[in-house]
Amino acid sequence: MKNNEFVTQWVIDTVKEKYADDIALVISHTTLRIDDSEQTISYFVPITNRGNEFARTFILNGEGFDVWGIPWERLEQFAELEEYNITLLADSEILYAKDDEWAQRFEMLKSKQRSNLANESKMRKYALKAYAQAKELYTEMLFAKQSDIRMLAGYVLDYLARAIAFCNHNYFKKSQTSQLEELQQLAQKGKIPKGFSELYLSVIKENDETKQKEKCHKAIQIVREYLEEAYPANTPKEHNYQDLADWYAELSYTWLRLRHYASDGDFIKVYMWGILLQSELNSVCEDFCLEKPELMECYDHKNLDAFINRADELEKWIHNAITAGGGVIHEYNSKEDFLNENP
Repeated sequence: MKNNEFVTQWVIDTVKEKYADDIALVISHTTLRIDDSEQTISYFVPITNRGNEFARTFILNGEGFDVWGIPWERLEQFAELEEYNITLLADSEILYAKDDEWAQRFEMLKSKQRSNLANESKMRKYALKAYAQAKELYTEMLFAKQSDIRMLAGYVLDYLARAIAFCNHNYFKKSQTSQLEELQQLAQKGKIPKGFSELYLSVIKENDETKQKEKCHKAIQIVREYLEEAYPANTPKEHNYQDLADWYAELSYTWLRLRHYASDGDFIKVYMWGILLQSELNSVCEDFCLEKPELMECYDHKNLDAFINRADELEKWIHNAITAGGGVIHEYNSKEDFLNENP
């Protein structure tokens, strides 16, 4: 009997005999194993504290095993695509279930995950999130040394690839280890950015640290253009414009700050409050598929009036966007008006 077969049978037998009230499911997931055809224990689902204690990490005849528990609440995060290795739920198989109800709940969770993968709004969100993570890793890579440079280069590629997969309502069955092959399958359908696969491979082969950074930067640019084409600014609005109205009410004081400090000639405070407003505008306009506004481009410490004029223009623009979208800004011209609406 192979090691994996022995361990899998031992886990199932032990759960049945000693943890029947503490563990709901024993799950096989094999896409990340060397031999992915093996039906091998991967994780279990504990439902009591005692069940959590069943976890084991050991080496048997030179082969490592990690029998770990995933609580149901975390599995729900896998279903919502909030966890890194989506495959752990998507490509899993029940080896043991406490009863039919638990088995059905697990299959329903997998069904929910499939629905989320088909959801355009959710996948747009996760594609853009993965792209943002790639950029953060690239920034860290710029200041890294030695092995960390190559490590971070790999993760830049990983998250860029994930952004592409999510854009295609897909995920990687083998995590980051076989992305190139899985991307090439997508490429047969013409759904990945031109030149990305070649650049992906080139980054891995590159030995020069400076060139590797340059190639990662180019990969980021390619994916950015790909996502901009996939999610143009005129994508149908998906959000409640009352949320944008509430955001504006919260941020409106920042416009007052800018005008106040500009009138005092305090260009430092104008700059620092300006970058906060630019950041907020970038974020909210991306969420609402609005054209990215340029505020800080107009900053000149010798000409704060021009900067404030631009800020005023953007404030009016946000006002118009809110009202056009059906949002209501709670504005009052007097204390009496406020009290009449808020008794």
